[in-house]
Amino acid sequence: MIFGNHHDAWVNGADDPISGAVSLMETGRGLAELLKTGWRPKRTIILALWDGEEWGLLGSTEWAEKHAAELRDKAAVYINTDSSGKGWLNAGGSHGLQQLMNEVAREVMDPRSGKPVAEESRRRQVMNTPEAERGEREKDAAIRLDPLGSGSDFTPFLQHLTLSALNVGFGGESSGGVYHSVFDTMNWYTKYSDGDFSYGRTLSQLTGTLVLRLADAPVLPFQFTDTADTLMRYVVELEKLAAEKKDAKLDLAPVRAAVESLRGAGQAFEKAYASVDRASSGSLVGRAELRALNTLLLQSERKLGNSDGLPRRDWFKHQIYAPGFYTGYGVKTMPQIREGLEEKRYDEAQGGVRTVSAAVNALAAQVNEAAQALQKVSR
Repeated sequence: MIFGNHHDAWVNGADDPISGAVSLMETGRGLAELLKTGWRPKRTIILALWDGEEWGLLGSTEWAEKHAAELRDKAAVYINTDSSGKGWLNAGGSHGLQQLMNEVAREVMDPRSGKPVAEESRRRQVMNTPEAERGEREKDAAIRLDPLGSGSDFTPFLQHLTLSALNVGFGGESSGGVYHSVFDTMNWYTKYSDGDFSYGRTLSQLTGTLVLRLADAPVLPFQFTDTADTLMRYVVELEKLAAEKKDAKLDLAPVRAAVESLRGAGQAFEKAYASVDRASSGSLVGRAELRALNTLLLQSERKLGNSDGLPRRDWFKHQIYAPGFYTGYGVKTMPQIREGLEEKRYDEAQGGVRTVSAAVNALAAQVNEAAQALQKVSR
């Protein structure tokens, strides 16, 4: 697994990116202390400080493209941080990692309230939900991962190589106005943002825990019902958008059916996962069946990619998450369908129905295979 943050800045860069970079370095220091005790991770951990991010994600993209074959074959997760301040946890990424993110966020305490980071983050998410949707959102006890667009070094890993990815940081309470400017100084950061660096420490605790869970879990901690729930929300949004386009004749039934198949596969996998005895799971290490299972899991996100990429930008392979063609950092989910509808490229949107449903069906098949493999491992 890889954990990265960039180190280059437009000007002074105290907030962007050094607040995140020093937190990554603190996570590295903590891992070094563990090594001194004799601990060794069961999986390779790579820590990266990228250069050239501000110029166009140059360092991470060049590295990801150079090592593409090995990463597609072996990499489980890419974790990204960037700037971080005081406030609430902001987390986005692959929804197969949503349960893991929630578990870790429940175990790390918010430095201001002393309550779990997850509790504070969910409260913030509910508060920011439109009032008409708030009642439904309050029924969900989990932090929901945001879908990722672009603007930081997760892009080549998630959207080009289609690796599972997370992007995490704290913010929402700092005074703004210094982004990419000469005013992004240590004086500003210590006066108006995370002046005592308590949220930087918390970010290091959070990412360190994520790294350790991913490195040492006998079975990679992926789940898929959250993915299905999230994709179904996107389908509902697209159905409403298609209904608003009076001249659109778009059949989204194949995508809906594929998501339902993924939901069933995810439920079967989680039932099998729950049967694994956590106390004795360490004894599974080294078994060929376990290696085969983890290969299925780490390559699950790959199924959501398409070798042809998106229309007019074939570098972007992921069929669920992409930056909008005209939105810069802003995400478009199921982008070929959504942008096809928005721009009245209806043939393109219908093509997106085919590629998205094929990708989701492929993921469902992979998850079903993983569920069967997990049953063999747990015997």
